[in-house]
Amino acid sequence: MRKLLATTGAAIIVAYAVYGALLMNNWAVVAASGIPLDETIVQMAAMDQDYDSLGGWVFAAIGIALAISWLVSVIASRRKLPAWAAIGTWSLIVALGAPAYFFASFANMNSVGDTFADWNAGAAADLEEPLYIASILALALLAAMGILGLRAALTRPPRPLAQASR
Repeated sequence: MRKLLATTGAAIIVAYAVYGALLMNNWAVVAASGIPLDETIVQMAAMDQDYDSLGGWVFAAIGIALAISWLVSVIASRRKLPAWAAIGTWSLIVALGAPAYFFASFANMNSVGDTFADWNAGAAADLEEPLYIASILALALLAAMGILGLRAALTRPPRPLAQASR
């Protein structure tokens, strides 16, 4: 069961990374400009605006590397990661995906906005929404884990003091 959950968790991180890369390199740019990607890039270049797919590839590569690292730490390490730590690190990775996506995609989307006066930011935002929702849910899970951990620590009976030897 642990391997299935870990594999599913890693697959979610990989899907997030690949979806984010496709968005920032293609889908969100096309949705915002309203024209095919090759035409968008030509018009951006004509307005002296940059388009670079490197941000998307780096975003995907880092996400995949984090997914693999997390998966290995959960199921293949000599010392098993406790469930609370596995859930917490997974939640942290997904929660940090939203700010990472925002910063990695900013340059391309800014260029689209500078090139097309009538660009459709809402269309791009609609495509990006699942990433932000996933990150918010992961952040809520991380907060819940923190609250439960704190609560458990506060309600744990105190340990008896060791008697000093005379």
